[in-house]
Amino acid sequence: MTGRMVELREVDRTNFNDCTALERKSNLYVGDAVYILAQAYIYRQNSTAYAICDNDTIVGLVILLDRPEADDKYYSFTELFVADDFLGKGYGNQAVEAIIRKFRAEGLRNQVEIQVHHSNQIAKKIYEKLRFVKVGTAKWDEGFEVMRLKLRDGAEDGLQDSGL
Repeated sequence: MTGRMVELREVDRTNFNDCTALERKSNLYVGDAVYILAQAYIYRQNSTAYAICDNDTIVGLVILLDRPEADDKYYSFTELFVADDFLGKGYGNQAVEAIIRKFRAEGLRNQVEIQVHHSNQIAKKIYEKLRFVKVGTAKWDEGFEVMRLKLRDGAEDGLQDSGL
C-alpha cells in the first residue's frame, strides 16, 4: 500500500451493500459492519458513516461525529473498522490520517477527542503515533481512555499540533 492514500466516502445507496459485506471475525472493540451502519443511522443528526476506500475498494468503515452540537468542544469519531482481509496493511493508520485531514479542512473545532479501550494496544499505538495524547478516562467506563489531538495552533490544553 506504499504511496497510496485512503479516502473517506460517505455511505450511501451506491456503496451500502458493499459496506454491509465487510467482515470482521472479532467484534472485540467495534461491532460488525451492519451494527456500525445501524448506529450511524440512529445518530444521523450529528454523525455520518463513511466507507474507508483504497481507490474503488472499500476496506473499512468509521462513524464521524462531523456535525457537532453548538456546545460540543471537540470533533470525534467512533467504530473505526478495518475488514479482516485488509488488516495489517496500514489502513487503520491511513484512515485516521484521512479523518484528521477532513476535520482540519472543516475547521469547526480545534481538537479531536476519541475514546479507546485500554487494552486495544494496536489502536492506541496508531493514535499515539499521530500525536493523540491521553487526557483521562471515560466517565461512562473507566476501561476506556480519552485521547485528544490538537488540529491547529491555539487549541486548548496545550496539545501538540498533529502536523498532518
